[in-house]
Amino acid sequence: MFNNIAVAIITPTHTKKSFDIGIQMAKKFESELTVIECVYKIQPKFYFFETKSDKKILEKQKEKMKKELENWEEIALGKGIKIKTKFALTDSIAEWVIDYVKEHKINLLIMDYPKLSMVEATHYDDIINMIHHKAKCNILTAKEK
Repeated sequence: MFNNIAVAIITPTHTKKSFDIGIQMAKKFESELTVIECVYKIQPKFYFFETKSDKKILEKQKEKMKKELENWEEIALGKGIKIKTKFALTDSIAEWVIDYVKEHKINLLIMDYPKLSMVEATHYDDIINMIHHKAKCNILTAKEK
């Protein structure tokens, strides 16, 4: 039924719930699992060029994402699940996720919806709604209790 499942991590604070659901679904349907982490690219202090401090911040952001994805890769491989990981620093999270789903023919997209502050919740609601309306695949949004 679902031979290509993706778990999208789009919020700065997230739980492991969507990943756990992705593992269970991939195991049940003998599918390939892809974990994609997508965050906003921090804009440079000066509009036209990046400073050394901008580059350091960017490197720290990349390292944090890589470590998290490597950890999830180990967990999936330990359970016998084929997994791919991908991270993106982007100006538009929703557009990037929608394009990724389309290009890689994802059958099921699983997203986390953690508890956020009111400002964050409004912003990420817009992103999640845009993905729900424009992505051409089944979407499962996992909420905390």
